[in-house]
Amino acid sequence: MHRLGYWILIFLLKMFSVLPLGFHYRISGCLAFLLHKVIRYRYSTVITNISRSFPELTYRQVTDIARDFYGYLADIIVESVWCYSASREKIGKQIEITGQDDLHKALSNGKSAVIMLGHIGNWEIFTGLPDLRENYGLDIDNKDFIYIYKKPAGKIADMVINNIRKRHDSCFVIDTHSIFRHIVAHRNDRQVVFFICDQNPERSESRFTVDFLNQKTYMIDGPEQIAAKLGLPVLYCGLVRKGRRDNSANFRLITENAAECEPGYVTAEFARRLEHDIREHKAFWLWSHKRWKKRIL
Repeated sequence: MHRLGYWILIFLLKMFSVLPLGFHYRISGCLAFLLHKVIRYRYSTVITNISRSFPELTYRQVTDIARDFYGYLADIIVESVWCYSASREKIGKQIEITGQDDLHKALSNGKSAVIMLGHIGNWEIFTGLPDLRENYGLDIDNKDFIYIYKKPAGKIADMVINNIRKRHDSCFVIDTHSIFRHIVAHRNDRQVVFFICDQNPERSESRFTVDFLNQKTYMIDGPEQIAAKLGLPVLYCGLVRKGRRDNSANFRLITENAAECEPGYVTAEFARRLEHDIREHKAFWLWSHKRWKKRIL
């Protein structure tokens, strides 16, 4: 039954993905309206999160950000569908990468590097990048871009998401349960391991709280712990969405060796840099996520 549901979804995905990107954006406008005005997808969560994060804003400004957020969310969905059939070259035209010097510096010691990023911009399209050396001047092969993901509860959803992210064979995808063994085995192979670090962590996944968007916030500290144990460099990757067809990723070094940092420093620095990017691009973070559902006593 799972297999049948999977193939039905893949068939529909292929049918819609071959449509021109401009047509997808027309669909996005309708989808944004449905999410915002009809379904009201997590509307109270979105408004509450924005209001608490920016208490200086008026209610009108908060609702304007919410409106733009739903447009952004719809764009991410249709762009991810479009990417399924789009060539890597077409996807690459939507993306700029900067901060190559920081990444090269981190990899210069011959070890792998930990990359910390958040749910800002369109993180999904980066799994379809064209050749990194030829197109972005990065001294690393695509197969050494490792993306970590947490398996969804539904088996069909997991199968579809894996298919989408591995479709272009331009990166390596691995689930969270296998990542520590993988990094230990490949720590001297100059791989770049991407962790999305702004989810709401389980209590057992976080030792630290930080001041983040005007709120005491639990942060996932697994990437810091792994980097500290293995003496790896850590970078922040700032994903910035300037508009449709205009995405950028900027690598910025946090430390060349996490083992030499005070506990919590790397996690706090990640939170500080992510907050800066969110404040600069307020509508383009995942405000529908129940980020602060755990109260800090």
